Amino acid sequence: MSGRAASLRLFIAAFLLIAALIVPTDRFTIQATGILTASPITISETLPLGQQVTRPLTITNLGSTTVTALLYEARAQPLLAMAHAIGPASVPLPQQDHTLDPRLAAQLDEPAAQGSFIIYLRDQADLSSAYGITDWSERGRFVYRTLVEHAERTQRTLRAELTARGLTYRPFWVVNAIQVEGALADAQALEQRADVALVRADASIMVALQTLPSSLDTRCSADGNPMCWNIRAIRADRVWNEFGITGQGVTVASIDTGGLFSHPALRDQYRGALGNGAYDHNYNWYDPQGAFPAPNDQSGHGTHTIGIMVGRRIGGERFGVAPGARWIAAQGCEGSFCNESDLIAAAQWVLAPTDLHDRNPRPDLRPLIVNNSWAGGGNDPWYAGYTAAWRAAGIFPVFAAGNGMGVCRSIASPGDYADVVAVGATDRNDAIAPFSLRGPTADGRMKPDFVAPGEGGIYSTHLSDGYATLRGTSMAAPHVAGVVALLYSANPALIGDFESTYAILRDTARRIADEQCGVVSGGGNHVYGWGLIDAHAAVARARVDVPWLRLSPTTVTLNPGQNATLDVTFDSNGVAAPGTYTARIQIYAGDLTQPPATVEVTMNVIASGTIVGGIVRDAETGEALRATVSVSGGASTPTSNDGSYALILPSGVYTLTASALSYAPQQRVITVPVSGSVDFGLLLDAPHLTLSTDHVTATLDFNTTVEQTVTITNTGTRPLTFEASVGYAPFGVYRSDEPGGPVYQWIDLPVDAPTLELTDTTRIDNIPLGFDFPLYTLTVTETSVTSDGTLSFGWPSSYTGLVERCLPGSEAFFYLLAPFRADLDPARGGQVRYGTVNSNATFVVSFEDVPLAQGPPDQRYTFQALLHRDGRIVFQYADLSALPERLSVGVQKTMNQVQRIGCGADTPVTPGLAIEFRPQFSPEGWLEVAPDRGTVAPGDSATLRLAYRWQGPPQGARLRTTVTVISSDPRRRNATIMAEAAMRPAPYAVWLGIVAR
Repeated sequence: MSGRAASLRLFIAAFLLIAALIVPTDRFTIQATGILTASPITISETLPLGQQVTRPLTITNLGSTTVTALLYEARAQPLLAMAHAIGPASVPLPQQDHTLDPRLAAQLDEPAAQGSFIIYLRDQADLSSAYGITDWSERGRFVYRTLVEHAERTQRTLRAELTARGLTYRPFWVVNAIQVEGALADAQALEQRADVALVRADASIMVALQTLPSSLDTRCSADGNPMCWNIRAIRADRVWNEFGITGQGVTVASIDTGGLFSHPALRDQYRGALGNGAYDHNYNWYDPQGAFPAPNDQSGHGTHTIGIMVGRRIGGERFGVAPGARWIAAQGCEGSFCNESDLIAAAQWVLAPTDLHDRNPRPDLRPLIVNNSWAGGGNDPWYAGYTAAWRAAGIFPVFAAGNGMGVCRSIASPGDYADVVAVGATDRNDAIAPFSLRGPTADGRMKPDFVAPGEGGIYSTHLSDGYATLRGTSMAAPHVAGVVALLYSANPALIGDFESTYAILRDTARRIADEQCGVVSGGGNHVYGWGLIDAHAAVARARVDVPWLRLSPTTVTLNPGQNATLDVTFDSNGVAAPGTYTARIQIYAGDLTQPPATVEVTMNVIASGTIVGGIVRDAETGEALRATVSVSGGASTPTSNDGSYALILPSGVYTLTASALSYAPQQRVITVPVSGSVDFGLLLDAPHLTLSTDHVTATLDFNTTVEQTVTITNTGTRPLTFEASVGYAPFGVYRSDEPGGPVYQWIDLPVDAPTLELTDTTRIDNIPLGFDFPLYTLTVTETSVTSDGTLSFGWPSSYTGLVERCLPGSEAFFYLLAPFRADLDPARGGQVRYGTVNSNATFVVSFEDVPLAQGPPDQRYTFQALLHRDGRIVFQYADLSALPERLSVGVQKTMNQVQRIGCGADTPVTPGLAIEFRPQFSPEGWLEVAPDRGTVAPGDSATLRLAYRWQGPPQGARLRTTVTVISSDPRRRNATIMAEAAMRPAPYAVWLGIVAR
């Protein structure tokens, strides 16, 4: 070695030594040196049935830093479902009608104008092999290497041309694309290249954040409970208290407006926190603009969503779902909007975090979960490539469903993508928020996937070390991200396995029925998805609890070189029968993505006894349940698919407990040997609403008030919350199949009555009624008729033939009559005619033998809509084939003011039926209900008081409306009480004469 070389090496060594003293050390490199070993690595015991024994297990820290060992019980063979998952062969590109984005011509309309655009190459990397890799670090490295190497190889000639043109550019690798600063002529020339798939505008694409103004209620909980209402709603507090799981070992990421790393409720959970007030922001924070070298937040939105995921206020409110998890953040948004190129850069950083100079990517430090509380327009796949890359790398992506007018088919992108989870927002009564966007997607898939609290004031961290309540689907999404963190902390075998994680969330969510936008098999719908996320049920399903194995303690902190001895207890009381039982003990060094030390354990049980068996069912439905039957302090066994179970027990007296997710446990005391089957009927562990009546009537004399009562009883096991309100009812609805209803009288139009030439998705406007018709607060003289069985009276607009399953209908925001709103196609057969009859007193639209657009040609429908001069509306039905699933019947004043008769194939309409809508006084003038909300303890009752006030009798002197009770009963979310009043006329009338002078 030459003297110069030796001197240089000494200089480098000295420089590195000095740098180590003055520069924060990469805490992740240090953490990786914390190596745990276990002794012994196998433990085997043989026990008689009914006995237990404890053996020691020694854990040693061979590393150079202090680590916290996390011990898990695990199955004998780890779950490797993610190795069999199927992923896209290559990431998809944005959809664009033209290779060159038309928006560029408008943005770069001056010859010298310069702007930003993104060039997407045709050749995209194949990531399908990533789904077969079960090692977290190796999977991330494979995805990163594949994407980077592919981009370097295929972008080479394009980069050379960009350099030759003197253009500034930034290559991306997460999707094979390059961001370029240039003129319109440059974009036009580059678009001609054979390797270019499309050129897309950048700077003009702004994606709005999904937050609404703060709620008026700024408290954590209305009842003053420091455990915030939203945490109790998803039962995350039970996960902490019963399982001791808070998200430890899991890292979540936020793409948002940033985050305040120094906030007292977030600083300890920030992955860059080194302790003692020191921080290392490398690999933990990313600002695409390079303006902030440490986590920052100008709006507070990102800080609020991070707090919902991991926030922890010492000695104060409990509002973070997974307060033991760690967080990192990328500032993909500034202020109230998100620029497209910043979101792309953030997506790339999440896949392989970099240092503060945006160098030295570390895919092994990518998060397990990424929350995105932002959204754009629906059916826009521009971000699909980035979510596909995340999925290939094993990252679980969560998106807000979006805010706006909560109508069907409004779900926002990227939440409407098939490979992400979209989250809608619910209020304190688990009811959907009016702003929460809904499905289905443009291609008919179910969205949102789940709902979580987002309305009614979600309390969390905010600016200036403060706290605030906000509302929006932005607040709902981080609840789900936090629950996934709890799942991964409960069972690390789920990490990287999207399908299994999703299945647990789906199977344990609390179903909430809503048919207005359609339903899917399995109990889901396009308003609530699979239902309200349930952290406790999900973690209970995910965690591995080996019934015959106990570890004490399950966490231990070890200094370098230190060891600790733990107790491993084998208990043969925990098994149902003799045999050989195997399991594993997995020991993690604080980070659940690093390979654990493994101890194999075996228990051989020898004994004999009496078989005790039976069936566990739902007490209300009789359905067989997946349950566990356990002996107090002893064995437990799962039920089979048919609900049956079997235990082998020695003679004696035992207490058996049957338990199932979402059900209240039930106990039986038995004496072995026992004669016959020992069966269980479990009640749903939830509130259960019972009403004393569903029909209340009153007769009122002049100027009197009458009060009636309805008793609400909670026969369930949990507190019942309810809201009661008088329904929207400008019409009294009467049916010909009830006493006092209208008379069915089909109107035969003349043979020369005008025919409407309607096709599958058309509407004909300006059809004259022949008289002035009072409708709500309007007087109308003409109508519009659609091919899909509706009449509308709003201003004309384009009609696409879109048919939601339930009203409201989006084709006419105002004044819609729907006698039989379905996907009909008069061009396939039948006819639609109209006319004014009965001495110009009745207008009729008659659909006669009209088939569906999709369906057998002989499946046809005949019905009429009648408008009477006095304001009455009648729907009547003649021949009807089997009712279609996408059907709705009712009237609509606005998107939020609807009187529904029904929707779907069980809509209550039959041949020979007439339904009459009689104008009446608004129910607010003659009926009040109190209280409008309340809580009923299990076994208790509450009284609803319905106060009727006399009104001058309208035509018919009968008024009718419904009182709607929305409750937390998962099987009866909505209950209705028919409220009817007969108003007797006044005994006299006073006429005031006017004398002309």
